[in-house]
Amino acid sequence: MKMKSLNKLSMFVLAGSLFLGACKKDDPEPVNEVEVITKVTATFTNTANSSEVVTFTYEDTDGVGGNAPVITNGILKKGTTYNLSITVTGEDNEDITAEIAEEKDEHQIYFGFSQSNVFSSFEYSDKDSKNQPVGLSTRVTTINNSGGGDLQLILVHEPNKSLNVASSPWIYSPNIGGEQDFNITFNTTIQ
Repeated sequence: MKMKSLNKLSMFVLAGSLFLGACKKDDPEPVNEVEVITKVTATFTNTANSSEVVTFTYEDTDGVGGNAPVITNGILKKGTTYNLSITVTGEDNEDITAEIAEEKDEHQIYFGFSQSNVFSSFEYSDKDSKNQPVGLSTRVTTINNSGGGDLQLILVHEPNKSLNVASSPWIYSPNIGGEQDFNITFNTTIQ
């Protein structure tokens, strides 16, 4: 009788150790691969005339460290409101824009510009599940006179969006943290 109980106990211990061995805490977490971004397009569509479209592009087909990227800047009309959409492409023309939209809680595009030289108003059109900005879609109004300057786009993965300044959530500062997936500067002309 003792032999049967001992065999059952041995089987139970063996099954338990196999189960626990299969569920090690040392198993690596799945890694979210870093995408290689090869092209970023900023498309400005005039809200009063949707056939008037201005496109800025940043293209770096060989990735960081190879040949210099090709940057195409644009000219925007003064005193004009535009819908601005950002598209992001990876290797083999992979659409990374859809991935950013899907993981919108973990991404934000920040914008750097001078309000006296480029845009007089700026507003995010897209939000994440916590009503925080994303930046794939925005609405901007250019200044009322000729001017221009730099327009910086920074895609940040896992920023602390709660540290965004409420009055200007488009401004990135190092205390927001996160990892920059791209940091691009266009030259914008307002005429």
